[in-house]
Amino acid sequence: MTTDDPASDSDGSQDTGAQTARATSFGAVATAYDAGRPTFPADAVVWVLGAGRGLQVLDLGAGTGKLAAVAAELGHDVIAVDPSPEMLEVCRRRSRIDTMVGAAESIPLAHASVDAVIVGQAFHWFDHARALPEIARVLRPNGILGLLWNNADTVVPWVRRTFQVIQGDGVGGSDRFDPEPLVEQSNLFTMLEFARFRHWHDLDRNTLKQLAMSHSRVATLKESAARRSWSRST
Repeated sequence: MTTDDPASDSDGSQDTGAQTARATSFGAVATAYDAGRPTFPADAVVWVLGAGRGLQVLDLGAGTGKLAAVAAELGHDVIAVDPSPEMLEVCRRRSRIDTMVGAAESIPLAHASVDAVIVGQAFHWFDHARALPEIARVLRPNGILGLLWNNADTVVPWVRRTFQVIQGDGVGGSDRFDPEPLVEQSNLFTMLEFARFRHWHDLDRNTLKQLAMSHSRVATLKESAARRSWSRST
């Protein structure tokens, strides 16, 4: 039950100053991110990777390893790559996941080294012109690229109000981001498919606060402004 931060427009254009500040803000809130953000439904990961086990999987922009952990629990060999050492420090507390500091635009893996690349709640932060060729480079022939997002069910009134406060400019976030044109125009991937999976994320007052604090718009506010935003949402 969350959506991610508004980042780039669907055409890939970015306000680079604000974008950089927000994209690099997560390390400072790694603990809040891990406590407040939801995991990903196993059914969705199986839909992306297939029902088998033992794939070499790269979780790119892995953060604290929420998505990587699901893939590892399904029996895959997972490498988590993220530019934030602080986020990866939390990720290392999870079992059966290897970690490497690195960026989507310069992946620290060899050519044709993984069967699948999965990206959870992060693709909209990438420099797509550079990241998509890098993803294609590390994938083996017939490899899989899976892009996943958790989005809030804003039909629920209190959820909608909460995310209006968190996002500032209205709800939507990654709901407004469409990766399909970027992937298609790259001419690097074929057979694009789309699916939705419903799941629940249980929150109490404290974890709801952690969720709010983990969003880049709140994370980049001054402390007093962040407190005001949180007070408005509770």
